[in-house]
Amino acid sequence: MAACALTVGGVVAAGLPSAAHAQASVLLKNQSAKAVVETVDHDARELLLREANGHLITIEYGSAVRDLPHVNAGDKLSIRFVETLGAVIAPPDSPLPESTLTTAKGYVHGHPRGVIAAFRRERATVQSIDLATHTLSFVTTDGESHIAVLRIKAMQDFMATLKVGDVIDITRTESISYVILNDTAAPAVDPNAPVQAPADAANAAAGAAATVPAVPAVPAAPGVPAAPAVPAAPAAPAVSPAQ
Repeated sequence: MAACALTVGGVVAAGLPSAAHAQASVLLKNQSAKAVVETVDHDARELLLREANGHLITIEYGSAVRDLPHVNAGDKLSIRFVETLGAVIAPPDSPLPESTLTTAKGYVHGHPRGVIAAFRRERATVQSIDLATHTLSFVTTDGESHIAVLRIKAMQDFMATLKVGDVIDITRTESISYVILNDTAAPAVDPNAPVQAPADAANAAAGAAATVPAVPAVPAAPGVPAAPAVPAAPAAPAVSPAQ
């Protein structure tokens, strides 16, 4: 069973704009799948999905999400997971970064769509740098020490711009975007069958006719003789086609 904490559909390109504003952003995960919603646990804030190959995926969407846009048990989903990692040297005297979580919903070609994105941000101070082994140690603002081996070139290039004592802001973005693919098949129609009014419509019309009272006839004004009937015109003879 795989667990995923939450994934916006965009991908941030890796790069180093300049040494003065050294930063890096790398793509850690970008995968698509189709799945069916097994359960939506609002108390545990979890969504359980089953992929086409039978694998189960648990998505924890956190208390910040009031309700998952559109999603219900039994829905068929097209899912995309995206995860990125970014780091940038923090400007002097800048406020501490804040973690955020956002959701959005809409429609794609008539199908409901939802996005849940978590931005986990923290500030850290560089303690040691080992370029030979691509190892970086740092301590975060909560006092915890971390050691990271940077295997992605963009992060290695970023580490080469750092020095001990530098303060960096780290952002980890995890997002999931999904489109609900539910569809209902219309019954097949026989092109040779006569066109008939639906039974419900016919019954409703009959019921309406039975319940509407007849309009009473308006009596003729006294002293006014009725107009004589006009005789019908004789029918025109049929014309035979030319032989």
